[in-house]
Amino acid sequence: MDTRKSAADLTPAERDAFLEAVVRLKHRPAPGGPAGAGVYDQFVALHGAVMAVTAPGLPPGETVNFAHWDIGFCAWHRKYLIEFEKALQAEVAGVTLPYWDWSRHTDAVNKLFRADFLGSLRAGSPGPVTDGVLRDPLPPAERPAWWPAGAEGFPVHPLLEEGFGTSLARGSVGVGWPPTAAQTTRLEELVIQQPGVHPLWYFWLVLEQGHDQITARTHNRGHNFIGGHMSGAFSPNDPVFWLHHANVDRLWANWQKRRQAAVPGSTHEDHYPPGSQLSPFTGSQAPPGHRPDDAMWPWVGGATGFGVSVDSAVRQLLPDYSGTPAVTVKEMLDLNALGYRYAPPGT
Repeated sequence: MDTRKSAADLTPAERDAFLEAVVRLKHRPAPGGPAGAGVYDQFVALHGAVMAVTAPGLPPGETVNFAHWDIGFCAWHRKYLIEFEKALQAEVAGVTLPYWDWSRHTDAVNKLFRADFLGSLRAGSPGPVTDGVLRDPLPPAERPAWWPAGAEGFPVHPLLEEGFGTSLARGSVGVGWPPTAAQTTRLEELVIQQPGVHPLWYFWLVLEQGHDQITARTHNRGHNFIGGHMSGAFSPNDPVFWLHHANVDRLWANWQKRRQAAVPGSTHEDHYPPGSQLSPFTGSQAPPGHRPDDAMWPWVGGATGFGVSVDSAVRQLLPDYSGTPAVTVKEMLDLNALGYRYAPPGT
């Protein structure tokens, strides 16, 4: 079973193996993609495209965000991380996704956001990363021994730069950060009971969007804290994205574990709302791709009628999963069955 560690606990060899896999994936040509596009860029394009999916049964012109703003947020990103991790492992065997433990901010500043790992943070208006291997270009004298031959740096593809430029940019604009360890624990323990309403509705809302009464410093705030490319639809341009979402997934996994322990004999499916349950926020069923038996685009197998309302050039960048089996939300609920675990911080 693969083990995902806190990024602050990686050995230098583990840190460098992760960076090598990321950079090599950036420079692995995307099959059938436009000039200069790498497999890494395909994952970036996918994250933007999933926000505007056309699906069978929808009225003409209507789209669904299969990955955000509703209950399937956790499941879709869990599958997305698994696919990205597999791609990294094809570049460097044994690599796993580390997670950014938000509540250990001193460790993050001292160990993650520095020149030998992810590059420094930036306060104020967005500007290019100025240190580390995620620059473009990277001076030849600073290229490590594993650096891919012929690669000049870590560029952002022009189709995916969203006005931030083709060099990776960051810039935090006064966003409150980080959450405390107590706030994180409170989130993992969050159970709001209302008759006929599954508690995951509230956990998901706080995890993705935050809530002033519990903790606003969660997923959305983290994206804006990093800023720059990390704040847009194509946020995976910044490799911090993967560590950020690994922590999102870890917090959900911890919540699931606590719920199963609190309800002896319950299954993973018991801790996800049934497809017929109405959202306490909209008064309607969850949209396509968010209910337990729904297939999650782009992992819909050979099903027809799906598309994306994005620029045609970006569409060329999307990976093709039509030859793989469809994957449903409920298939993403059991972490053990998926073959990985999270090591506790400090181990």
